[in-house]
Amino acid sequence: MSKFLRYLRAVLWGFIGLGGRRADADERVDQAGAIPTIAIALVLVLLLVAGLIALAKFAAGA
Repeated sequence: MSKFLRYLRAVLWGFIGLGGRRADADERVDQAGAIPTIAIALVLVLLLVAGLIALAKFAAGA
């Protein structure tokens, strides 16, 4: 598995709050570096917020 997918998987597991066993969660954190993980998390949060804003504008008919 590529490093990017490993980071993405760790971030997505963190977003939904399912880390599995503690040992598995610790292993994912150890494999993924802090800076790329934070960067991917920020991008995903920005995409989520932009999507929610677009959905709200669509629902409001604006």
